[in-house]
Amino acid sequence: MNLDTLKETIRQELPELLRRDPDFRSYILEITRGEFADRKETRDWFHETLAEMRRESEKQDKKWDKHVEEEAQKWDKHIEDQERHRAEEAQKWKLWQERWDQHDRRHQEEFNRVHEEIMALAKKHDRSIGALGARWGMQSETYSDSVEVESLDSRSEALRE
Repeated sequence: MNLDTLKETIRQELPELLRRDPDFRSYILEITRGEFADRKETRDWFHETLAEMRRESEKQDKKWDKHVEEEAQKWDKHIEDQERHRAEEAQKWKLWQERWDQHDRRHQEEFNRVHEEIMALAKKHDRSIGALGARWGMQSETYSDSVEVESLDSRSEALRE
């Protein structure tokens, strides 16, 4: 029997031999023990790995919770800063609005005062023009009367001659 045939035979027969012969199974396990971990070692290693993963998960959860809390605090501070800034801006706006209203009132008062002066001057000029017209009318009547008188005088002189 050559080596390849032997290997093929072992592959075919070994599973059945391990099931039927406990001494043979123990012998094979003893030979391969250095190459493979036994069930207890594997189970212990597996449980250790799970415990380590659990600890790491808890550690990451704590880090995440801390991060979320820090971010929430940053956000709260940001909101407070924004609200404070808005309040400051509203106060500035109110101050500027008051200044503008005061400025507007002053200009309106000045406008009204100048308008009243202009209207007073307009009335004065209207009265002056009216008075001038009246004087013109009176002078005109006086002139026309004097022209008539002169004309009558000249006619009377002409008639007299």
